[in-house]
Amino acid sequence: MIKELIDLQRNSNATCVVIENIDSEKLSPIVSMKANVSDKFLLTGSIPPFADKIDEKCKKNKLCYFVIKGIDEISTEQQNRYVSLVKDRELNGYYLPKNCIIVFTVKDRSTLKNISQDLYHFAVVAF
Repeated sequence: MIKELIDLQRNSNATCVVIENIDSEKLSPIVSMKANVSDKFLLTGSIPPFADKIDEKCKKNKLCYFVIKGIDEISTEQQNRYVSLVKDRELNGYYLPKNCIIVFTVKDRSTLKNISQDLYHFAVVAF
């Protein structure tokens, strides 16, 4: 994992970082969730269920990381649910704080090919 490259994404719009699953444990402070959550989980309510946790971590720290684990293990259609989160930094009316870095994890380098082209277009591979 190239931590400096990850941190350079701070305050950048329309970007995300891809790292290996095991490296997510080296980031702090993080809010994490599995990529395979249901649409009901993501889109129910006035704001996404992770919003309060992200706001709390980002207010207390210079940087925070929103880690979405296992993006390579879900279908292209499911992955594309996250494109607006990366592109517009918005999901279901909730906007990510500027000091929040979006991080997706994959099993290893060989599974990078499983990331949807729409999402990969915004990605910085940091390993």
